[in-house]
Amino acid sequence: MRKPASPARLLKTPYLILVLIAALVVPVSASGFAWARKGVTVIVDGGTAYYRTQADTVADVLAEAGIEVAVHDVVSPAPSVAVDDGSMIVVRHAIPVRIDCNGEILDLDVIGTTVADALVAAGLDPSLGLDVEPAVEAPLRSDMTIVAKDVFLRIAQKEVDVPFNIIEKSDASMEIGQRKVVSNGKPGRAMRVYEIVVTGGIEGARYVKAEEVLDEPVPQVVAVGTKRVSKRITVVSTIRGGAKKSVSPPTSGQKMTVVATAYTPWDAGCGGLSVIERKLRAYNVPDGWGIIAVDPKVIPLGSKVYVSGYGNAIAADTGGAIDGNRIDVCFWSGGESVARKTAINWGRRTVTITIIK
Repeated sequence: MRKPASPARLLKTPYLILVLIAALVVPVSASGFAWARKGVTVIVDGGTAYYRTQADTVADVLAEAGIEVAVHDVVSPAPSVAVDDGSMIVVRHAIPVRIDCNGEILDLDVIGTTVADALVAAGLDPSLGLDVEPAVEAPLRSDMTIVAKDVFLRIAQKEVDVPFNIIEKSDASMEIGQRKVVSNGKPGRAMRVYEIVVTGGIEGARYVKAEEVLDEPVPQVVAVGTKRVSKRITVVSTIRGGAKKSVSPPTSGQKMTVVATAYTPWDAGCGGLSVIERKLRAYNVPDGWGIIAVDPKVIPLGSKVYVSGYGNAIAADTGGAIDGNRIDVCFWSGGESVARKTAINWGRRTVTITIIK
């Protein structure tokens, strides 16, 4: 074996230091790169996401996350603000909606979640005097239309007729079934004050708030026979038929939505056909018209009313259960059996009526 010409020399000290520095720089650079990434929480329209990023500003973070922001959207902090580790960014996207307020159209971009938020953005108070469709708590949808109408009360007064009462007096000199007018009645006059609900400029339901009688009505006195005859007789009723539902609805008048039930003269406490005959005469009910029971505070007695599905009628009756926006239509055509069946078939329903002027 050949021996080396001279003994090996040790690595000089300066070279050794360079090698050590190089060995330290590599891991320190790698760890420094990882340390530069920041944790940022981004909340978009209520949804939360967490990102690790080297972005410098809010705008850079949103661009890196693919989150688009339009001119009407809200970003907090501002897009130019620098982000740090632990920063939070909130983005609220504006929702385009259309508001129709009493026919005036307003298009706007809303930062919010419900119809109420859109109304507030338009300068409207959803808690005061507004009829809103959809409801104020309904969620906002892009390009939806919200209809808002003013609701207020209007006071009006009108002079009206006050119908006279019919007083029946027994007359033993007349046979049962006979009647005779002893003295004619005369309607009175009254000044009636109404409270009218106005929605979007259109009058709706009206309620009587006060009434001052100007002229008292004079009752009509009718003698009613009570004398019984000894022989049996067959009485044929000449009472005409009731309402004809085939008639066309009127083209004008005050419309109102009511709950309608039905009754017949043979129901308990209704008095039979003789009561209907008296009311037909007292109120001059035209042929082909019916009779309805009403609340006189809502529909004055003697009013001409068209009832959908029933026909024309005169408000000529009242009832303890008839209160507010409720009516009771009377059936008597065809006799007791047919009338009762018709009333049962009518049942209880919500109908639109027209008070004919």
